[in-house]
Amino acid sequence: MFIETHLATHDDYVLRSLVRLNYIAVVSLAKIKGARDDLLVLRKVRGLRRRVPFTIVFIEGNNRYVLNKYIANDNVDVVTILPGPEYPSRRQLSIIEDEGKYVELVALPFIRRGLIGDLSKVALDIMDYSTKAILTLGMESINDVKNPIDLVNLMTLITGDEDYWIRAIKNNPLNLIVDAIYKSGVCP
Repeated sequence: MFIETHLATHDDYVLRSLVRLNYIAVVSLAKIKGARDDLLVLRKVRGLRRRVPFTIVFIEGNNRYVLNKYIANDNVDVVTILPGPEYPSRRQLSIIEDEGKYVELVALPFIRRGLIGDLSKVALDIMDYSTKAILTLGMESINDVKNPIDLVNLMTLITGDEDYWIRAIKNNPLNLIVDAIYKSGVCP
């Protein structure tokens, strides 16, 4: 059972493919119309928004100054790391951990751009400073639909720790969804 936490498409073919790969939920940047019986769909919004049920609030961790501004804000659930000019410092990762926020590493954009060195540096820093890491593919089309265990194998080759990445792809995304639903007030 898997959860994709950075889905950037609303293509029904992609959603059906995810169900076949044993995904139980997606957190989507795109609006997905129509309820699905076989897949829990949550909305992912950027920045500080009013908390609504089944919404996960994220900020991108590619600007250290912006990250410093929002790192302690209670409305933010997850810090998403994508390829960019800079990445969170080790001190910022430590503060994110202390604040109880999740760190989401979106792998496919790094791989598409050939930034394996950046991916390994960020992954090793996350391993050192975060117990609430989330590893996700970052799907934008049907070509991006992959078995998440293949991603775990890649991260194991890069970092040498398989157990950490299995937790980051299986347990921690589920915990993020439960925490976000609880914070929204659906469960009193």
